[in-house]
Amino acid sequence: MSEKKKDKCEICGKDLVYAKVPKEYRNIKCEFCGKLFNANTFCEDGHYICDSCHSKGPIEVIEDICESTDIKDPFLLADMIMQHPKFKMYGPEHHVLTPAVILTSLKNNNIKKSDGTEIAQFDIKEAIRRASKIPGGWCGFYGSCGSGMGSGIAISIFTGATPATDKERTLANKMTSRALAKIADNLEHCCKRSVRLSICEALDFLAEHFHIKLDYHPSKCEFSTLNNKCEKQNCPIF
Repeated sequence: MSEKKKDKCEICGKDLVYAKVPKEYRNIKCEFCGKLFNANTFCEDGHYICDSCHSKGPIEVIEDICESTDIKDPFLLADMIMQHPKFKMYGPEHHVLTPAVILTSLKNNNIKKSDGTEIAQFDIKEAIRRASKIPGGWCGFYGSCGSGMGSGIAISIFTGATPATDKERTLANKMTSRALAKIADNLEHCCKRSVRLSICEALDFLAEHFHIKLDYHPSKCEFSTLNNKCEKQNCPIF
């Protein structure tokens, strides 16, 4: 008889452990909400996702994590959210992730908006609301990647842009066009790459136009082994 295949951790891919008696249970924090649980199912490396977080949709995950986290590095925050099991390799949730992560990292670094007011949770929710309207496949069907548009949404909210504000509207459009130019790279499309490139361009944009410099350390892509269409060495974030 062949050995039964074990269930895998949805964060790291290692085997799950199922406790059968009380002494095998473990007090462990959920990787996403940070709450402590006495759990009977967890990864052999100690990862755990509570039932509440596991049952949420990707947009809810973005909103909940961005509301509760104190992470200041936008790349670390984006990777954490993209590791959630509700996030697929591709999908329109990445359009929402980009502006939410940019604004959350600015908020957690105590960076104020261009008018001097604080970035509020309302601003992040508004970014999520706007970006949620961008359908999947926009990059190929309409020539405008949703993650790149998400960076423009972040700058629109940061500057208070409306259709009637000349300078602010211009900056939001410049941000989107800059991100899209970087995403248009002749490579196989990848939502993870588009998110990272859009964040990179947004951080450079904020430094150039508003003299805002964040401390961030993008790490090696953690999703290449999960993507059978990964460009490997051809990809700038590989």
